[in-house]
Order: sequence, then C-alpha cells, then structure tokens
Amino acid sequence: MTENQRSSRWTVLAGAMIVQIILGTVYAFSVFVKPLETEFGWDRTTTQWAFSIALLTFAAVMIPAGRLQDKIGPRKVASIGGVLLGLSFLLGSFLVDETRPWSLYLTYGVIGGAGIGFAYVCPIAAAMKWFPDKKGLVTGLSVAGFGAGALFFAGPASTLLLPSGPGSEAMGLSQILLVALGITQGSGFGIGWKMFFILHGITSAVAVLLGATLLRNPEPGWQPPVSPTKRVQNRPHADSEWQDMLNTPLACMLWITFIFGATSGLMAIGQWKPLTSAIMNGKTFAPAWAGGFARFLEPVGILAIFNAIGRIFWGKVSDLIDRPRAMMIMFLFQGMAFMLLVNITSPAAVFIASAWVGLNFGGIFALFPSATADYFGTKNLGMNYGWIFTAYGVAGILGPVVGGVLFDATHAYVIAFVFAGILCFIAAGCSVVIWSLARSRDNHAMYGNEIAALQEIRHLQTIAESRAVPAAVNKECAT
Repeated sequence: MTENQRSSRWTVLAGAMIVQIILGTVYAFSVFVKPLETEFGWDRTTTQWAFSIALLTFAAVMIPAGRLQDKIGPRKVASIGGVLLGLSFLLGSFLVDETRPWSLYLTYGVIGGAGIGFAYVCPIAAAMKWFPDKKGLVTGLSVAGFGAGALFFAGPASTLLLPSGPGSEAMGLSQILLVALGITQGSGFGIGWKMFFILHGITSAVAVLLGATLLRNPEPGWQPPVSPTKRVQNRPHADSEWQDMLNTPLACMLWITFIFGATSGLMAIGQWKPLTSAIMNGKTFAPAWAGGFARFLEPVGILAIFNAIGRIFWGKVSDLIDRPRAMMIMFLFQGMAFMLLVNITSPAAVFIASAWVGLNFGGIFALFPSATADYFGTKNLGMNYGWIFTAYGVAGILGPVVGGVLFDATHAYVIAFVFAGILCFIAAGCSVVIWSLARSRDNHAMYGNEIAALQEIRHLQTIAESRAVPAAVNKECAT
C-alpha cells in the first residue's frame, strides 16, 4: 500500500468523524424544548412530536439514501444531507410560530431528519470499504462522533438559546464563538432561538459539506495488504443485493436482534436523568470549579461519553472474536446492568452504571453495520444497512413509549428496567442464533465449493473413461 493510499484511508475516516459529530447533535433535541415551550406556550407532547418525526424520517430515508450512495458515491449524497440539515434550521427560524407547530415538524422533523438520513450512512460505507481488515474498529470510530456530538453541543446550545440581552449587552461574535466552543458559559443571556437556528443551520451545512469532501470510495477490487500471520475472524461474503439479503434468515435475525437491543437501551436512556436524579437527591459529581465542563461529569454526560467509547471498544472487540460473539457478550452485560440498576443507591454506583450502560448501548451502532458488511458485502452496504437500520426506527417508537407507559402505570422505575434487562437477554439469545446461521452459511459455502470441485473431477473422469472404451473395443476387433 502506497503512502498516498494510506493517507487516503485515514483522511476518509477523518471526514467520516466530522460528518457524524454534526449529525449527532440530533440527540440534543431536549435543549430546544424549554425555549420553544416558553416562547409559544406549547406542551411537552407538541414539542416531542418533532423529535419523533425526525427519528422516523431519519430511519426511513436511510433506505433510498443508501441506494443512491451505492450508485453515485458518498461525497454527493453526504453533501445533500448537509444542505438539507442546514436548510431545516434556516427555514425553521422563519417559519416556526405559535400557531404553526406543524412548521417545526416539517422543518426539523422531515427536512432535518431527511438530511441526517442522507448523510449518516455515507461515512460508514466509505470507511468500511477502505478498511475491510478493520471493519468493526473503523465503524466504531466513524459512529463515535454521532454518539459524542450531542454531548459537546448541548451545553453551549443551552446558553446560546437563552433570550438575547438588552441593547449594549448583546453578545458579540467573539463571545458567541467562545460559548459555542464551550470555553465560557456566557453572561446570563444568549442570542435567542431564532438566531441560534440560523447559526446552527449555517454551521451544520458548512461542517457536513467539509467532511463530505473527504469521503470517497476506493478503486473497485482494492484491498489493503494483510499480514500472512493475521487471523481473519470475520470472513467476507459475496456482495448481495438488498432483495436477496432480505430473503435470508440471517438478515431477519439481525433486524430482530437490533430491535430488542435498541428498544431496551432507548427505554432506559429516555428515563436516565430522572432516575439518577432521584437516586442522588440533587447531588452532583462535578466540583464547583468545573464551570461549563461540569456537564461531562453528570450521569447523562458520563453515559454519552461512554456511548461514544463503546462504539470504538465493541467494534475492536468484534474484529477479534467476531460479531455475534461480541453481540452476545455485550447484551448479556447490558441485561445484568439493567437488573442491578433497581438496587443501586450510592453516587458511586450511579457513576459506574452510567458508564456501563453507555458503553454497551454504543456498541450496537458499531456491530450491526459491521455484521451487515460481513455477511452481505460492502458494495451495496448503503442500501443493505438502510434496511437493517429500520429496526432502529421501530425501537425509537417502542423504547420511549413502553418505558413511559410502564412508569406511568407503576410510578416506579423497577418494572421498566427489569423489562429492559429481559429484552437484552432475548437479544443475547438472538445473537447465538445469528452465530449459528452465520456458521452454517460459512460451512455451506466451504463444503459446497468442495462438493462442486469433486463433482467436476468425477465428471472429467467419466468423460475420460468414455473416450477410452471405444479405443479398447477397436483394438479387440483388430485382433
């Protein structure tokens, strides 16, 4: 591999992380809730519909976006996503009004969700084509930005979304930049939600377009050199079209396992802040001198940090022991964590639980795209993973809704977290089925090739024997 090729691989990965960090700010939607409710007098249901619509659109658009990405490459499709995401906030700043909540659903929900859907799959597909020898690790690195984006965005956004100061106290550009970078906390006022939408829309579009310029696919058939002593744990398969993929039991089990694992995680994460606040009685891990960086030491911040780390960690582990085994271990650990959550009472236990749950939940988004590439190839990964990712759209509805229903019915978190633990154990069992199906498929491919070779040899022997018989008969006749 030349120095230029090596540089290209890591440049593509850098572009992937830039794009994913911006897209990950979607998980910080909660920072918009209070400013919009205060401005327009909306209730919680009204604002939450925008987030739900965004997640549904995100998952649905992944399918056509993946197909387009497979045809014209990641750069153009990711650029489309960046333009749509920026446009959603710019339009929202002008259209959203007290009497038009639907305008928020249209801009943030539909247009913004579509922008994320267009851009999300491109970095993953491109990175795995450049790193077929490290699919799990590079997928984890690519999507780690998505997990961390909300963490870095939420704190500064909370400050900038505050109403602007009167007259001479208005924030200058330098102050806005310092707050946006998380260096200062501001002076008790911000730039208001409208100006923030404009600022964030422009920043998102520019950053995603910048990251997209670094994305490109390798030449067809390109492969990195592999050490002869390296053990290949995840055997690549022939590239499959999405129709063929959906007709396999393996794809069905991947989809079902994704639903169980993601539903349990979203059910718990959706109630993480009130749960941990109730346990800690208003206390905090962060010292007073931490200032704006205190958010990194809160339970939700710790969960977000380990969410990003878990994507890299489990991606690397899966490269070493294969995807289904990594899934099984990860879901078993997560299930045990949820079962133990009902008994934790100390701040130290909250810290450990936040890290543990985040670590395991993040791994889902590294293992499933890697497994899809392993079993169905990287050529059509955009379209194929788009179909598998629809499981997350289902989980995005089931997780929060079921968790909320269980809490409303019991006014306690015990049943919700026990149920989440049970779902993780089911996902671990499904992972065993995935491992069995994948192993059977490998054996069938290996022995099928051997049988075909033996049949070909036997066929050639038969032809040779049939040609030898007439010669022997003619010799006898001559005597």
